[in-house]
Amino acid sequence: MRAPFLTPTRRPRRGRDWRLVLAILGVLALLAMAPMLAHAQGAGPDSVRLAWTAPGDDGAVGTATGYEMRMSTSPIDASNWSSASIVSGGPNPAISGTHQNWLVRGLDHTVTYYFAIRAVDDAGNWSGLSNVLRWDWVVDTAPPAAPSGVSAARQGSSAHVQWSANSEPDLAGYNVYRALSASGPFSALNGSVLASPDYVDSNVPAGTDQAWYQVSAVDETGNVSARSTTVSVSFSTATATGAWAMEPGYPNPSGGSSPVNLAIVIPAAGAGGAVLDVVDDGGRRIRRIDLSSLAPGRQLVVWDGRNDSGRLVAPGVYSAWVIAGGTHNSVRLVRVP
Repeated sequence: MRAPFLTPTRRPRRGRDWRLVLAILGVLALLAMAPMLAHAQGAGPDSVRLAWTAPGDDGAVGTATGYEMRMSTSPIDASNWSSASIVSGGPNPAISGTHQNWLVRGLDHTVTYYFAIRAVDDAGNWSGLSNVLRWDWVVDTAPPAAPSGVSAARQGSSAHVQWSANSEPDLAGYNVYRALSASGPFSALNGSVLASPDYVDSNVPAGTDQAWYQVSAVDETGNVSARSTTVSVSFSTATATGAWAMEPGYPNPSGGSSPVNLAIVIPAAGAGGAVLDVVDDGGRRIRRIDLSSLAPGRQLVVWDGRNDSGRLVAPGVYSAWVIAGGTHNSVRLVRVP
């Protein structure tokens, strides 16, 4: 039976020795009747929420039968486990790998506490002790890192904004901001924090030619990161008189049988004998799509992720090329399992 491993959900304040603090979500609430004071440090809060990843019934497989949480005012180890106080009111084990938490109430904010947890399986086998959590009522004030890898692509009359997920264990989510000029002002678009690292802005004001986007990260304490780099999306409906253009594909990366959308601007002279070629990273053409029937303007072309034989392509890096006379425009596409 493997012990549950408590993971940190509050980053420690800089400069302190937090070697024992390997898991904490932090102070969440007063008594049930009082307002939550997530930023309180020295007075008021009497509660702490502990978080961990559920172990299995057999190692990392299945669901354990029960938990036993104990706390003490001195460090806990195997020799003094039985003398530590039992904490009641916790959750039942969830399936292995699930993030769980336990709210402990009625604590004295002038006292430093230590917590540890064990799990038991249906045969009565107890795990070893988890890592030991030390809680001394110091509330996190350090913000998450600014989101990175931000990109945005037009999706019809909407904009699809994506970014790389932050790695902070106490991350609550993200905010997305939009401006209608490069210099701002930027306004938040989402009412509540976003759990996943992507957002579709489906309320772009009519007549917008271009929009700019930024993203910030928020942790469970309410600390907000610096803004990401700014990315923009063009919504212009004007067509060039003699030039082709191709916007980044979306979704990208794409996986399985998911189609990829490719927005192509066809000049006023028309498509002529233009084609869209998808080639692999070795430069071999695996799919050709005829564009000759498309009218001038912005047109959406869909690649279904298949080759000319109708088979799904293997995961890897591909390029989509618009070939129209002497014009060659390309975008990079990634297919994942």
